[in-house]
Amino acid sequence: MATVSVDLASFVTVQEVSGTSSTGIGSTSNVGSQAPVTKTPMATPGTLLTVDIQAENTKGLANTLTATVTDPSGSSGFAGQATITWDEGDSGVAWIQFTGFPRQADQSTETGECTLSMQSSGEDVSVRWFTV
Repeated sequence: MATVSVDLASFVTVQEVSGTSSTGIGSTSNVGSQAPVTKTPMATPGTLLTVDIQAENTKGLANTLTATVTDPSGSSGFAGQATITWDEGDSGVAWIQFTGFPRQADQSTETGECTLSMQSSGEDVSVRWFTV
């Protein structure tokens, strides 16, 4: 069974969850050590930004996936990072959630987007990410 560790949580909540409450189909990527992926998840207007990540180690080889969210404004207003670790023979699914983003610098506007970067340590990992 995959394990999730929170590596960094600066002004954002990072946690393991069991699924998503999103009603959408999400976006899919294959993330590898030689094929990192960077995306810009955006909140639905009128809702607080939440990013849920589902990752599956389809090949069952020992591997890790590191997912990082950062402030796209460049002001370093927030950052969060978690790592999913699979042992040899583990092809399980794990979930990470990033939520609780701070307000923007004007202190009245909710954060509507973030930069999401993902990279594995080995073979490709199948990733689907959702905004809630």
